[in-house]
Amino acid sequence: CDFADIFEVKARSVPARPLVGRATEDHAIVLTYQRGSFRRRCRIRFESRTPPRFAGSLVAFDLDLRHDTEWRCCIDVIPEIDGDMVAFVGDPHEPERLPVEPPTTHAAGPPELVRALDRSGSDLASLALPLDRGDPLVAAGAPWFLTLFGRDPLVTGLMTGLLGRWVTDGALRAVGDLQASERDDPRDAEPGKLPHELRRGELAHLGAIPHTPYYGTHDAPALYCLALWNAWRWTGDDGLLDRHLETARRALRWCDELGDRDGDGLQEYATRSDRGYDNQGWKDAGDAIVNEDGSQARPPIATVELQGYLFAARLAMAELLEWTGGTGEGERLRSEAGALRDLVEERFWIEELGSYALALDGDKRQVRSVASNAGHLLWCGLPDADRARRVTARLLEPDMSSGWGLRTLSSAHPAYNPLSYQLGSVWPHDTALAAAGMARYGFRDEAWRLARALLDAAGAFEDDRLPELFCGFDRSEDLPVPYREANVPQAWAAAAPPLIVQTILGLVPDAPRGGCWLSPRLPDEIPRLDVGGIHLGAAVLDLRLRRDGADTDVRWASSSTLALRRGAPGAPLWGAPPQPASNRSA
Repeated sequence: CDFADIFEVKARSVPARPLVGRATEDHAIVLTYQRGSFRRRCRIRFESRTPPRFAGSLVAFDLDLRHDTEWRCCIDVIPEIDGDMVAFVGDPHEPERLPVEPPTTHAAGPPELVRALDRSGSDLASLALPLDRGDPLVAAGAPWFLTLFGRDPLVTGLMTGLLGRWVTDGALRAVGDLQASERDDPRDAEPGKLPHELRRGELAHLGAIPHTPYYGTHDAPALYCLALWNAWRWTGDDGLLDRHLETARRALRWCDELGDRDGDGLQEYATRSDRGYDNQGWKDAGDAIVNEDGSQARPPIATVELQGYLFAARLAMAELLEWTGGTGEGERLRSEAGALRDLVEERFWIEELGSYALALDGDKRQVRSVASNAGHLLWCGLPDADRARRVTARLLEPDMSSGWGLRTLSSAHPAYNPLSYQLGSVWPHDTALAAAGMARYGFRDEAWRLARALLDAAGAFEDDRLPELFCGFDRSEDLPVPYREANVPQAWAAAAPPLIVQTILGLVPDAPRGGCWLSPRLPDEIPRLDVGGIHLGAAVLDLRLRRDGADTDVRWASSSTLALRRGAPGAPLWGAPPQPASNRSA
């Protein structure tokens, strides 16, 4: 055991560490590394009828193996972190039980869709980190991001309502517990801001990196508001509001007061830390936000999807506050959402491109690069119908749509690199969000083109598992090309198939009012689809879809009374206007 920090491993620079090793009477070796107050141990135990001998870094066994005999040795590797041994669950010779069972939602239909949905449930369960209390937290991905992040579990929860509430419940509590209460520039923390990433390794312990936690994410506060609203719409649980509404209000206040750095009504980011991240949206690679000539945009940077998240968060919080009696606050937030929409349409739209600017730079000039970020605006419901149509068409052009999914950056851009992290690669969650956005505007065939591409990609990867990202080469290649250092499994990627299924169903949850909206549309190539075990409020819903010519017939069964409304809900934001607080009990 080299006790390397994960940041050293990723950088491929692991310095040698002085280790202390000792053998124990029960045939184990205990390795210890200590630097100041930081200490880690690893106990390696050998179970065998033949006792081991230890010689330096070698373990030797004297064996006398005759014909038709066997020898077995079981090796248990048990780490000790901060003085606590990581205990086995159950039989130490059996695989450790996951902290959460895979979701019960199931489907019958096209094999590629069923396999992808099943894989999603098991991957999310495998990424679950046990917490001290309540539901576990979904880690962002393995191997690099097996820890608490801010935006990652929140976005995952927004995409996986179909699989149950546990993903979002754990995220709301774990992320909310780390909400900043004071300004701390080395960690990019400000009152009301939510964490980007938490680490407990040696470099964080000794202050070599700011991840204790680090707050360099500009979208987590608005996403927290959306995740709380979405969980409430799926569950109808007012207890969620009792526990988390104040955290969401502080997060929204940060967006209004500190997230808007220059007071122009838009969200802009720039690090204040000498070790901070230059980009603090979901495209957080240092080279991700590029001008049309390929140069880097100068901060503070206002990416377009940040504005969409805040627009949606204001509408979501308006509904939550009106539900709890804050009618005046709700009216104010709806008005502010409308003002932000007008501002985005005025400042970001590029008529000749038929899409929105990737961002505004530090001089408030448009970053006139065609990128996938505009698809997130569709998901948030910000554009009007005509501009949504034009954005949909633009995203499906060959320079953006690879045939396996959406590229993060147009292949016609000077900075395009299909092998890069975010300058032309394909991210499954990015594509799935854009597809869901297209469907909400009625572009169901276009949405299915993207969804079909992702399902084909999933079937091409091992075990039908979508990776965090893959390379942006055209589908003329026989198979999607893996990105070498992608997290596999990764939470966002695992969340893409459930969102695809929800998009096909056209399901909009409305558990607080005892039901949901359905506008199912089966693609021509899917004659039938059954989806069961959907938890909606107190009910468990089973749906049976059959294509009848150009129409989709739906039959349903529910474990308890549930009002199913055909069609899509009216604006704003996926839901009908909330009832007054006095009617909550009804």
